[in-house]
Amino acid sequence: MTRTSLRRGWTTGACATAALRAALSRLWGGEWPDPVTIRLPRGETPSFALSHRAEGADWAEAGIVKDAGDDPDVTHGALIVTRVGPSPGGVLFRAGEGVGTVTKPGLPVPPGEPAINPVPRAMMEETIADLAARYGRRGDVTVTISIPGGEALAARTWNPRLGILGGLSILGTTGIVRPFSCAAWIASIHRGIDVARATGLSHVAGCTGATSEAAIRALHGLPVEAMIDMGDFVGGMLKYLRRHPVSRVTVGGGFAKMAKLAQGGTRSPFWAFAGRYGASGRLGGRSRPGRGADRPGPARGGRAGCGPSRGRRGPGPCRGSAGGHGPGRCRRRGPAGPHPGAGGPMILLLAGTAEARRLAEALARRGIPAMASLAGVTRAPAPLPLPTRIGGFGGDAGLAAFLDAHPVRAVIDATHPFAARITARVHAVCGRRGLPLLRLERAPWGPGEGRISVADEAEAIGLIPPDAVVLLTTGRQSLPAWAGLRAARVHLRVIDPPDPGAAPFPFPGGWEVARPPFTEAAERATLRRLGVTHLVAKDSGGEEGRTKLDAARALGIPVLLIRRPPVPPGLATVATVEDALAWAEALPVLPGPSVAVPRP
Repeated sequence: MTRTSLRRGWTTGACATAALRAALSRLWGGEWPDPVTIRLPRGETPSFALSHRAEGADWAEAGIVKDAGDDPDVTHGALIVTRVGPSPGGVLFRAGEGVGTVTKPGLPVPPGEPAINPVPRAMMEETIADLAARYGRRGDVTVTISIPGGEALAARTWNPRLGILGGLSILGTTGIVRPFSCAAWIASIHRGIDVARATGLSHVAGCTGATSEAAIRALHGLPVEAMIDMGDFVGGMLKYLRRHPVSRVTVGGGFAKMAKLAQGGTRSPFWAFAGRYGASGRLGGRSRPGRGADRPGPARGGRAGCGPSRGRRGPGPCRGSAGGHGPGRCRRRGPAGPHPGAGGPMILLLAGTAEARRLAEALARRGIPAMASLAGVTRAPAPLPLPTRIGGFGGDAGLAAFLDAHPVRAVIDATHPFAARITARVHAVCGRRGLPLLRLERAPWGPGEGRISVADEAEAIGLIPPDAVVLLTTGRQSLPAWAGLRAARVHLRVIDPPDPGAAPFPFPGGWEVARPPFTEAAERATLRRLGVTHLVAKDSGGEEGRTKLDAARALGIPVLLIRRPPVPPGLATVATVEDALAWAEALPVLPGPSVAVPRP
């Protein structure tokens, strides 16, 4: 039998943004782009065919039929219509037919607002800013989104119990629908708990399906808002409740699923549980005091440190150096304790970004076994709250050898959005091994007021006049790509000063040595001190780096933003630390001989 990958689709937020771009292009520019192309938060540029268009004296609207790919999405085939018109000031969002309104606290959007989530709002606001700059308009736009038949569809979703009334939500964090997404389900569980707590409920119930939900409601007389459709993700629900507690929790399900939970499983489908205990597993075991049943225990017969260990990939030391490690160097004891090579299955976190640091802190707080890896580009990186190795792996073979030597159960790639070679290598190696892989990549800034999107350094060079004073914030390794730049002065910002004996700076100007984070005031002072007329940056996204863009806008300095490379096709990607943490918490428990198993 030939295996085929499941086809991905597009979120309601992506469809609404594309429809907005088409309608606003007509209203301001007199043209209907069809198909219409948008840029998603992680840099992809899909095109959408228009299925509906209409206009009046001061308004225009466009509609796009949502394609959810192979995901069983209730909104698949729905028409997403966006109407644009003037507003008294700024961007105003309105709920049209079939789009819900938030009525309860606890959601990312406050009560009274249309159910348009923050990321789709940001995508549409950036699109408006881009078109306003192109057509010389003010960005004062009223955006009304409609989904004909959406109120009937919403009855088949969680919206009614979340207090979203009148229709569907406009959702999406990446713009992409990934078939049968675990992270999306767990995020819905979290929102249900948030609403229950915000409305003052002290008793919630997680159920595996409609039958158990009906039984629990009849037994306890709970309102529908207290019911959490946890499906197979009891672990994801309970872990979130541990951090966001209520007075009483009930878990309901059929006998078989409850038996698996009694044995210590945090996910109830058979494939995530089969073989965990083998022939000796018995129902009714008790987890050891102080340790959850799904938490890996200490290595049996091992020792703290980096010597030989035994995990699900079999025995073997860390390879390649006198201490047993592969390429790079390892801190044998990090802030979170000994190197996990002697422990149970762990997550390998490829770090180097602010999001990676936040995720490392979250993993450490949750007690999720993990190890961080830094490429070693920065000479003195700030320590992470996880055991950390520093240095490259040594290509595909080196990464494969590292995975052989350590009990890695999953990999999270949270490297820089422009670390394309690292991401491609990890995707290829994990794909060959069948190892779960997630890409954590923050949303890009994208074009906007004073920002010009360019494909690469060559396109940027063509837009910089010879009398310009340029500040490059694209990193030391990008310097060869600027060889053709002709400008009065060029400054390149770096974290570490150049090595003694390094080649001289190739332009009039010099190195600008400074370590982030930078405040907007500090960025304005730097731009004034250097007399900068053009700022060049990679479209890395994130709040920490945005201060230089805000400073340039305040001073009227144009910014050339180099678009980020696309991620490999089929690579599961999230844009927030919260989604990455939910993915990590939903991973099936895969203990090897080194994991303590509950016994009767």
